[in-house]
Amino acid sequence: MTVEEITTFIKGNTEKEIYDKYLLGQDVWYFQNNIVDEDPLLYYDKFKKFISSKLNIHFHNISIIGSAKTKFSFSPLKEFKEFNENSDFDIVLVSNELYIYFWSAFYEISQNQKINNYSNMTSNIFRKFISVKDDDPHFENEDLKSWQRKLSEFKTQLQLEYKIYCDINYRIYANWESVESYHINGIKKLKQNLNEAN
Repeated sequence: MTVEEITTFIKGNTEKEIYDKYLLGQDVWYFQNNIVDEDPLLYYDKFKKFISSKLNIHFHNISIIGSAKTKFSFSPLKEFKEFNENSDFDIVLVSNELYIYFWSAFYEISQNQKINNYSNMTSNIFRKFISVKDDDPHFENEDLKSWQRKLSEFKTQLQLEYKIYCDINYRIYANWESVESYHINGIKKLKQNLNEAN
């Protein structure tokens, strides 16, 4: 798959068709490019089952997204930047239970102290997702500390088990509608950029 093939498809199809083909599809460029001794589709299934068992999230509510999935970034700001050793490996986790868990934790924190990057965080929450990294500030909140300990151990296992040699990022969405809305808005901007360039 080349940038030219992707841009041709983007120009000729709806945002929903682009989202379904490139972001929801089962083909994962990273596994196709790095796994030679197993079927990449079965490997992706195994990968999701591992995450499901470790984080207690349903198999069908886990997805790789971003340039690890497609080889090229679909972010309107990155101009189809190719995945490289400095890229992040992006994973979507869909769980309303976890979303509420973190929303509640940050709400509790906000009642007593200032939250770093507050405006960005509230913007994300408005769009029904939360991003929590294992090295983010936890503000001495036990819910966040517990998740970060779990995530740190899990990430190490995932990287060793599935040969992922880059940083892993997670976004926790309240539902699939929020995943679709976020990425379709990004695809709209991407299409506008392509049309303005021509």
